[in-house]
Amino acid sequence: MKRPGVRLTGIAGLMAMAFAPCGFSVHAQTPVDAAIPLRMDTSLNLLTRAPSIVLPGTSAATSPGAGQGDPLPLSINIQEPGSTSCRDLSPAMLKRLTLMDTVQYVMCKTPLYNQAVLLVDEQQAGVDLARSAYRPRMSANAELATNRIPLSNSGSGSLSASGTGSLGVSWVLFDSGVRDANLEQSRQTLSSARAAQQNAALNAINEALRLYVEAAAALSRLEALRETEAVARQSVQVAQAKYDAQVASLSEKLQTQTALAQAVLDRVRGEGVWETARGALAVGMGFPVAVDLELAPLSEAFPAGGGRRFDAAWMESTRLDHPRLRGARADVLALKSRLDSVRAEDGVSVSLALGAGSTRDFSVRNGRADNSVSGSVVASIPLFNKVEQQAREGQILAQIGSREEAIIQAEREVESELWRNIKLLETEGQNLEAATVLLSSANQSYRITLGRYKAGVGSILELIATQVALAGARSQLAQARISQAQARLRLEVAAGRIVLSK
Repeated sequence: MKRPGVRLTGIAGLMAMAFAPCGFSVHAQTPVDAAIPLRMDTSLNLLTRAPSIVLPGTSAATSPGAGQGDPLPLSINIQEPGSTSCRDLSPAMLKRLTLMDTVQYVMCKTPLYNQAVLLVDEQQAGVDLARSAYRPRMSANAELATNRIPLSNSGSGSLSASGTGSLGVSWVLFDSGVRDANLEQSRQTLSSARAAQQNAALNAINEALRLYVEAAAALSRLEALRETEAVARQSVQVAQAKYDAQVASLSEKLQTQTALAQAVLDRVRGEGVWETARGALAVGMGFPVAVDLELAPLSEAFPAGGGRRFDAAWMESTRLDHPRLRGARADVLALKSRLDSVRAEDGVSVSLALGAGSTRDFSVRNGRADNSVSGSVVASIPLFNKVEQQAREGQILAQIGSREEAIIQAEREVESELWRNIKLLETEGQNLEAATVLLSSANQSYRITLGRYKAGVGSILELIATQVALAGARSQLAQARISQAQARLRLEVAAGRIVLSK
């Protein structure tokens, strides 16, 4: 039976695109247990592997976890992380590589994220193990014994054989809350592992962002340097024509040739920086360093933002739901459950044991089997272990206090990081506006100066000065565009809630 698919927003969407095989869609994962007090939305549940919910041939629908007003990305599929069949990037995609493609492939290949996924699997198994403590334990035993007494001076030897079979059942009826505390501890540890998995996803996204931005900045600078070289070559042609017409001096021609040589030198250096950044990006994506890789134009390279309002309410919500803080709080709750378990171990426990067995002596002809049935109720009360109990409780209480102080420090760091990135985004937006105005003015100034020089009323020094200013303005605009996109994405990463659209 087919189930409707789910559109993924946020980090889950990025990861789902990264691990997309053919013909498999992802669905919202069922919570581990209805009683688990986890602060999770649908997108976070999708961070964990759940093979039971991967169905072939499903269609897309709206995710219940998507925030109102958030843009929905394209319908996407999911695959187990660490698989050798990550979604292949075609040569055409490598020729127009976007940030989204980079994030998908880096996350599919990163060992740290795969390790976090396996840790979630481990903690899920721990929850199942804690649940099994509520069930009775059954055992079956079979024994075949032989005894041979060799021939001796005192008499003839003998041989005897017997067989025994038994069934047993043991069941803990009451344990003062030890099993409840252990189960709650396992649940909170699972919650912490899921938060750690989301942190690993954020780190992978941040690394992909760093590699891509470095490559995009190098490429943008290289393109600006190439344009600068073209402008310098045009100035050389104008100066040469005026020199041939004997209306310009040799000094003017040589100055333009010197400016062209400097532009060529800068362009060669820029090509070296671009090749270095391109190779680092290729290696980070798991490709050979010499792979033929090119970036998409800047207008296509970066995804659109989620259109959020970064106000005080948003900051407070982010501070409460940040994966780093959620994981730290889950660690504290797990320790508190461990403390409850230790205290419960000092209480009474009652267990039931039932058994049935049969023994037969094969050395006696037509021997009958001896059957037996047993049952017992055992009550256990710890005595004279108060010192040990207090020491264990004191150890756990100290760990809880340490973790709570760490939460306070983490809250401060998260709030400071959010504020810094918000202000950085505002600054980069203003820089982009100023760089746009600067380029427009530099273009106009260069055209006017070039016309004046052609008309013989401008100097070569004035032309070269406006040429340098135009090159600087182009470079600054390209860098401002990249810096503004990077600041916006870094704020999304710092908030732990990626909402991007293609």
